[in-house]
Amino acid sequence: MTQPQKLRSGYAYIRVSTHDQEELSPDSQEHIIRDYAKANHIVLEYIYIDAGISGRKAEKRPAFQEMIARAKSKEHPVDVLLVWKFSRFARNQEESIVYKSLLKKVGVEVLSVSEPLVEGPFGSLIERIIEWMDEYYSIRLSGEVKRGMNENAKRGRYQAIAPFGYRNIPEGLEIIPEEAKILQLLFQKFLQEHQGFSTLAKLLNDMGIPTHRGGLWENRTVKYLLQNPVYKGYNRWNVGKKQLRSPTATSPDMVLVKGKQIPPIISEEIFDQVQEEIHRQYQQPKGRPAKAYSHWLGNLVKCSSCGSSLTYSPASGGFQCISYGKGKCQVSHYISARLLEQAVLDTLREHILSGTIEYREELSLCPQPHEELAILKDSLQRLLEKEKRVKAAYQDGVDTLEEYRQNKVLIQAEQKRLQKQIENIETASPSPDTEAHKMEMLLRVRSVMDILQSDVTKEVKARSIRSICDKIIYDKKAKNLAIYCVFRVL
Repeated sequence: MTQPQKLRSGYAYIRVSTHDQEELSPDSQEHIIRDYAKANHIVLEYIYIDAGISGRKAEKRPAFQEMIARAKSKEHPVDVLLVWKFSRFARNQEESIVYKSLLKKVGVEVLSVSEPLVEGPFGSLIERIIEWMDEYYSIRLSGEVKRGMNENAKRGRYQAIAPFGYRNIPEGLEIIPEEAKILQLLFQKFLQEHQGFSTLAKLLNDMGIPTHRGGLWENRTVKYLLQNPVYKGYNRWNVGKKQLRSPTATSPDMVLVKGKQIPPIISEEIFDQVQEEIHRQYQQPKGRPAKAYSHWLGNLVKCSSCGSSLTYSPASGGFQCISYGKGKCQVSHYISARLLEQAVLDTLREHILSGTIEYREELSLCPQPHEELAILKDSLQRLLEKEKRVKAAYQDGVDTLEEYRQNKVLIQAEQKRLQKQIENIETASPSPDTEAHKMEMLLRVRSVMDILQSDVTKEVKARSIRSICDKIIYDKKAKNLAIYCVFRVL
């Protein structure tokens, strides 16, 4: 008379990888495991699933870690762990041995329903061979996947999540028109108005434009955006941290080719000019002596007595009237570079804090499209649509009345802020006395101050101060500094 088979309890573990074409689906694995459990008198207590996760590292599989922890607990809830194949448990032989040993110490056996093993040392040997083959297959598959993706990149195929300005389509990337306008505005402001990363990030956040992840913009995200060659229609792959820090850096593994189905948003000429500007601003040249650089205030500051320029002398570390040095001016206007720099920054700061500034207007010879109004209106329209969705969520019972009120207050406050910005732009006129131009001038002064106080080259500071200033008159006797500002109408 045959003895009835002992009833055991167990967990099932199912794992699938996105790139492995030889795997069964989670449903198929579960069906096979349930049939095995039923035939072998095993009661399944729970089924753990890690979907789309590699088996190379156990620490990156949350369901696996939870299963091991519960199986090792003092309650000793199960007798076996069932998997479709041992490769589902682990593709790393070292980890497979460690975790099986841990489970074995608490009396839990790992069983593969499709790879039955014989009892004794020979069965253990077969199990080690299967584990080694699984690990070898995983390593080979990983290499094949990387080679395949690298080859696709060389052919110009885009294989990542679409960046800001685009959406993913089966063929490649598709432009999002309203985001493309924003990108063009940012490139324009960086190149022509010398606005830095922090100023541009603040501009985007003030206009209510979120990142693709729905967050706020930061310096680094704006910098990455301005350096991404996808915007000129190129596909970049295998880029490292060094290449992200410096737009001119390359590596043997990096792929940079003309993309297929990547329509450009920025012309190559403009994009390359921006990269040169970033390199000049944020990559201090090495090996060049300090005396080879002219001071960023050189020839901009004028003597109050004779009108000549104050020139910088590295030997003295200060400025002096050039005519005084030649004996043509009778009044010394010497001032140390440190004190002059601080005086310029203090004067600009006073203009910002007081909100008053005198300037003359000048028509720029470099016309550029004014897209801010359209972008603000797009942002306002999105808020109106969001308000409708919030109301619908309340009417459908998704949100409570209190939640609806809170959301409505926040949305309406943002609407008023955007509406005010739109009104300021729409009511602005070419007159030099308009409030809108004064506000814009103050914003430009603030942007230049950010650059002057940042760690950029002297050449960049020189261009920045000259973008808002014609000349600076220094009166040593009166201890006064007058900055003559200019508003260049674009």
